[in-house]
Amino acid sequence: MSARQGQRNVKWVEGLRGVTSVLVIVTHISRAFDYPLFWPADVKDGTPRLLQLPYLRIPWQGRIGVPIFAFLTGFVCAYKPLKLAYQQGNTAAALKSVARSAFRRPPRLMLPALIATFCSFVMSVLGGYKAANHCDSVWVRYDAPDPLPLLPNIGRFFTTSLTTWTNTENLYDRHQWAMRPLLIGAFQVYIVLAATIGMRFKYRVLVHVLLITYWWMNVNYLTETFGAMLALGTLLAELAQHRPTQNWITSHQRLLSCVVAPMLMLIGGFVGSYPQEHADWAPWSRHLHNFLRDPLGNGSVGSFINPKGADTQRRTAAFFIMCWAITLFITPSLQRLLSHRVLIWLGHHSFAVYLVHGTILRTVGIWIAYGITGEPWEPAGVDENGKKKEQTWIAPRGRPYIMTAILVFVVLTYTAAWAWMRWVDSACARATQWLENKVFEDEGEVAAAMAEKGYARVNGNDAASRSSRYHDGDGRVPPP
Repeated sequence: MSARQGQRNVKWVEGLRGVTSVLVIVTHISRAFDYPLFWPADVKDGTPRLLQLPYLRIPWQGRIGVPIFAFLTGFVCAYKPLKLAYQQGNTAAALKSVARSAFRRPPRLMLPALIATFCSFVMSVLGGYKAANHCDSVWVRYDAPDPLPLLPNIGRFFTTSLTTWTNTENLYDRHQWAMRPLLIGAFQVYIVLAATIGMRFKYRVLVHVLLITYWWMNVNYLTETFGAMLALGTLLAELAQHRPTQNWITSHQRLLSCVVAPMLMLIGGFVGSYPQEHADWAPWSRHLHNFLRDPLGNGSVGSFINPKGADTQRRTAAFFIMCWAITLFITPSLQRLLSHRVLIWLGHHSFAVYLVHGTILRTVGIWIAYGITGEPWEPAGVDENGKKKEQTWIAPRGRPYIMTAILVFVVLTYTAAWAWMRWVDSACARATQWLENKVFEDEGEVAAAMAEKGYARVNGNDAASRSSRYHDGDGRVPPP
């Protein structure tokens, strides 16, 4: 049975976005309240807990959320222009779609991010981060902005609003570090589309494969997290529009679903289980560490997955995502599972969750677990010899308070995300649409647009007769 172009399921993309937002939530819960989940065991050669075992540890140990968002950015930014080029054979419309998408992307990211930063700034002014500044969670203390008087706090807000997009530093919401790379990555996709939209299919695919290879061989900071994931998303968007590829997947569905997909999931999942810290604390992670980072035993080379000089934690996470992205692409049953309406709802609210959850966790969540006052606490100071004393931090009030904090945090986060999408994000979308309508020319305004550019206005309603006056052979009118 051949794949039918009009019936292809792409709802799984939104469902995957929803799953990713949940992964971000559970990762930050473990960072805040149970950081040893990032290790293969609580102590060296100790008995691991259930959630520290390979595969089961992946949702809690982090690292995969942002790369999945990068993959989805590559897929979504490329899908519509490629659909116009493939199904309608309209290269001009595809390029115009790229132009409009490129125009919309900055305000659609920057406006909501600025509002979220302002909300965190208000909490800082009101002293809402006092408990977070004094708690015994290193990660929470690092993420919480330090207290400042009002005027310096206002200055820090304006500086942070700029540095979010210049060097990824946002002192009010450090989770926004990924916003700038995702924005740049979207434009990477637009440039590739504009440069290759007129190529034959096989050469366009070759470009995407070469880009994935380039970013994978590049051991600079975050190349696997963004560059390789964006190029993979663009490649799969390309193949999703190619009917022979879809027909081949359909005709080999049993082999792909029963053999190839499970192998990819098992291999990718085991590599993706590589711990954030203390890889030498468990036998399985020691073997994986030696295989990835030192296969010859002398430290001279790395491996294909982890070239020498690369960030092992991020490489393993990227390899895991590549395996699972290909698995989803070739397995319709998984696509249908991700197309469930609950996951699609979560995906629709994923950006709002990403923006609001950090502030809620560091305020309400920490208030419940540690107490709203952040007291009693005092700076360590120095001893009689002038040496700095070891700082004592506030401990959580008990496991029931932590569990209550997690429950309230999750419910409040998704409630706030729903309200955010209904009022804040919709207002940002309207503002962006208004600006786009102002900036871009409508197709029916050709004559007015030509006159605005300084060329003679042509009478008549026929577009072909209007455009025929602007050609190289007409010496009276310069070519447009």
